[in-house]
Amino acid sequence: MEGKENISQYREKMNNTLASHDLVNEEALKAILKNQLLYSSEHDFKGDFDNVLEKRTKQVSNFLEMLRSTSKIDKEGSKTSETPNVGWKLKQDNKEYRVMYREGPQGTPFHSLLVEGYVDASVDVCLCVSWEASLYKKWWPQYTIPTFKVVTSKCLQKIRIGEQISLVRMKLSWPLSAREAVVHYFEFEYFQDGLIIVLLNSISDSENFDESTHGLTDDGTPELKDMVRIDVVGGFAIQQVNPYRSYFSVAWSKPCNNKGLDDGQ
Repeated sequence: MEGKENISQYREKMNNTLASHDLVNEEALKAILKNQLLYSSEHDFKGDFDNVLEKRTKQVSNFLEMLRSTSKIDKEGSKTSETPNVGWKLKQDNKEYRVMYREGPQGTPFHSLLVEGYVDASVDVCLCVSWEASLYKKWWPQYTIPTFKVVTSKCLQKIRIGEQISLVRMKLSWPLSAREAVVHYFEFEYFQDGLIIVLLNSISDSENFDESTHGLTDDGTPELKDMVRIDVVGGFAIQQVNPYRSYFSVAWSKPCNNKGLDDGQ
């Protein structure tokens, strides 16, 4: 019972932080991001700064809104009801973690998943483990039956402090083809309440971008070869509970389809 009360308190703290003026007001959020981008690029930003700032502000704002939408589930207090405006369905809730699912807008193939819980580690340790792609093979679950293995995980391009592109490749059981994700990472820091947000947005095999519009280039991004490249949009939030414990919330959306069966697709 004590653990259940603790995780509820951690969740309430994060919900209060997400509802703060700096994170709700778009101009305040943009000001924080502007200072962070200038600092991380050492005031030598490449590309169209205003365009990139607008893009990052929108991405961070959308992700924060996704996290805020789950707080309505807390107020409903029901594991079976679905609120029309939110759409989250509570799948599992215990003293260590909570899992939720949400179908995408009608007519779209996307669905969303969210996992919340706590880790007995400091925020910097949690960030290092989740940010460093080269460490994924050490801590991601690896199964033989059914097959799930991370075969490649590495950083492809470091754009600036708190921003990079990484590659993750996974082997799956037949009849599923191997999968890969080329992911753009962007870190947003809100140290007033010990909160760190990391956006994770996949780069499709057909996407074109350059410094003028995205603040990054596609140099080093591998060509698609004998792999199915998956699309993922989301990220995670980590908040300090105390020096030895952190609360996390991971949310992402992806297409729900059967592409990638070993039938030539």
